[in-house]
Amino acid sequence: MLRVENFSLQLKGTDGRLLPVLENISLEVAAGTCLGIAGESGSGKSVLALNIAGLFPEAVVCGRSGLIELDGQPLLGVDDETLRKLRGRRIGFIFQEPMTAMNPLMTIADQIGETVYAHQSGVSRQQVGEKVLRALSRAGFSEPEKFWHSYPHQLSGGMRQRAMIAMALVMDPDLIIADEPTTAIDAELQVQLLAELRQQIEREGRTMIFISHDLGVIRAVSDHLAVFYCGCLVENGPTEMILKAPAHPYTADLVSALPRLVMQRQLPVAIAGNLPSPDRKPAGCVYSDRCRQARDKCREQRPAALKVAEMRQVACFFPLTGTPES
Repeated sequence: MLRVENFSLQLKGTDGRLLPVLENISLEVAAGTCLGIAGESGSGKSVLALNIAGLFPEAVVCGRSGLIELDGQPLLGVDDETLRKLRGRRIGFIFQEPMTAMNPLMTIADQIGETVYAHQSGVSRQQVGEKVLRALSRAGFSEPEKFWHSYPHQLSGGMRQRAMIAMALVMDPDLIIADEPTTAIDAELQVQLLAELRQQIEREGRTMIFISHDLGVIRAVSDHLAVFYCGCLVENGPTEMILKAPAHPYTADLVSALPRLVMQRQLPVAIAGNLPSPDRKPAGCVYSDRCRQARDKCREQRPAALKVAEMRQVACFFPLTGTPES
């Protein structure tokens, strides 16, 4: 359904230098599956998602190369009108900040209904209303008609997030990009929404990209996992395989930082150091400055992604699991 091949993106820094924000990203997402994307803030997860949907501001782009295709249709270098026809209809986007993504002067029903009017000609007001109510129900509103005329500022953060999810689902898109969709939602509703999104994949054959800092959430909804660090894809493969036996040291550190149950009396282990900015990336492996296993080779050369198992790749000279295949 979705193919990203050798995609790179450069922006201009304050000193005029080109900053490598994303470097040679290659991913494939099969129809009817979910790809989870994990990594610290600033790793490039949302930047990739915005480029897939054609929403990244062109004014700041200084260089872009590679390929992004949706079901064989190129998404890079196409005109705005083509992208507008795809967004909402074939690509649904769940933004992580609904208060800034939604129009404060429009009611929730009008904003969700606007998507239907934009992509379905000749539809009646009643039909639009039925679609809006169905979308709100699927997003967790038990009595959606009560919030029909509500404005974004009249809803709680969690309810606004649910309304944003409803807006993405209303046209039953082929690809759903969910950027931190459950951050502002309480635990009970989070479980409900994750189950609904998972059903969208299994029952209706939807394809999804699910971005989150929470590996537990990603584990619940995704089939495959891609781990990003500093604009690079450091590991990807089946979710369960990666989380049970991480191959890249960064993935292993992320798993160690995952909170455990209180009963286990095991505190999460913080990763020492900070994510470098794009203008201060190490010359070698991007994680070499924070990696406890780093050697001279890691600091001098940038590792390429190598296959360590079936359907699994890692960009590391000395992976923790598996043996790189040449």
